[in-house]
Amino acid sequence: MYNKIMVAVDGSEQADKAALHGAGLAVKLGAELILLHVVPTLPSYASISPDHLGIVHQDLTKEFLKQGQEILSRAKDELALYDINISSEMRVGHPADEICKMVVESGCDLLIMGSRGLGEIKGYLMGSVSNRVCRLASCPVLITR
Repeated sequence: MYNKIMVAVDGSEQADKAALHGAGLAVKLGAELILLHVVPTLPSYASISPDHLGIVHQDLTKEFLKQGQEILSRAKDELALYDINISSEMRVGHPADEICKMVVESGCDLLIMGSRGLGEIKGYLMGSVSNRVCRLASCPVLITR
């Protein structure tokens, strides 16, 4: 039924629950599991003051990439007891768009993600990533709470 399952992780409690659910399904179905973390693109302010703001922008991007690697490593460590093939991927861009692209590129037949990521207020202001993914994904999407 499902041979390749992707779980979107962002370091939130809901994403951790989604990863556990994905690992449990992967074990039962004999499926491969892919963990995906997307680092949001920061707006570019290089035209305002390229020297100072450009350095700040680079530093923030580096820090977000470092945090992304930590999130993926922690998620993989938490799932280490499951006897499944787990890989991880990190992308930079708009989370919903990158998740949907990765689903297609990797040939996933199920996507699992939490209902809310890093906060309800952020979700309200930015628009719900899970809501957008549900509308755009090319495979079934399982939303965990």
